[in-house]
Amino acid sequence: MSSYNSPLPVGSDLATGAYAIAVGNTPAGTNNVGNSTDSAGNVRVDFVWGNYPMQPNDERTDGGTTTVVAADASQNYDWSGYTTNPSARLTAATSNNHTVAEAEWNDYPQFTPGAGNYMITAASGNGTTVTYTSQNKLSAGDTVNITGLTASAYNLSSATVATADALKFTVTNAANAGEITGQWYGKVQSTTALTAADGAGIGYIVVPSVLGETTALALDELKDAGYEAANITTAAGATNTRTDVTRFNATSATVAVVYATNAHTNYPTGTKVTLVAGTPAGSSPVNLPAYALGTWTVTGSAGSGQITISGSGFTVADTTGVNATATLGGANGTIKTQSTAAGAASVASTATITITPWANAS
Repeated sequence: MSSYNSPLPVGSDLATGAYAIAVGNTPAGTNNVGNSTDSAGNVRVDFVWGNYPMQPNDERTDGGTTTVVAADASQNYDWSGYTTNPSARLTAATSNNHTVAEAEWNDYPQFTPGAGNYMITAASGNGTTVTYTSQNKLSAGDTVNITGLTASAYNLSSATVATADALKFTVTNAANAGEITGQWYGKVQSTTALTAADGAGIGYIVVPSVLGETTALALDELKDAGYEAANITTAAGATNTRTDVTRFNATSATVAVVYATNAHTNYPTGTKVTLVAGTPAGSSPVNLPAYALGTWTVTGSAGSGQITISGSGFTVADTTGVNATATLGGANGTIKTQSTAAGAASVASTATITITPWANAS
């Protein structure tokens, strides 16, 4: 923050009007006491991003004296006689902080508005022109990418905006897929859009974990994260053959360790599994306890052939020697794998992803 210089003592050569004018005419740099100055020679004030209003250069010129009513012969004035000494007004750009910054008024720190990234809620085509409903700040001649619409014919790359106003824009194109409305994921983005950090466009996607979610919920979450619907692939269901649990060790009412061959590799952390009664042994059956049956979330691996699950209503007990068969499987229709890991770095908004749900257990 720039320092404030208190008034100088009477008689100081630095307190003269001539000196002030000389400083005012000094190009941007520093003044005699080392303070940084702006293009008008004034001490820079960098209250820009704090709890103070912006401080642009305020360089007014003196106005000439305007006599409204002259004095009488005796140089006396009555209440209708006065003289004005106007000074120059600030420009309209200083009406608020945002316009000051955006207009780069009077050498104010440079600011470049980011190019557009706007939602599209409807579209229609007539064979020559496609009209998009979108609150936007586009202009004729802008080059844009249009994505996320349910009618793929209206998703265009490097299209040129023909006309635009605050509520819609048009593109000259032969697409004619009728009128579509209620679009949740339609988007128009300038090809020169900046990154998310600049307040315009989506630079990168923060990839969520959709493991254990139903396919429908996973698709919604991925779209909300920034993936285009056309870039998400749902693979065929993963083979889901039930395996045999040999032990169920509930260490608390909400945590248990499940023992089954290859459980730690078959059921990744974050996925959901279902425990069922299975087929009891013909003699001396040892079944899973009733409180173990249900759909639970895998929270980790306790070792080879073991998974830790979270649930509720467990009774703290270690049930060993379970001999019922086909008791453990993936939860039908929930996501087993995603091709891009949650939290992966530098995933562009044009990236693709594949999710694979569990097939029905058998």
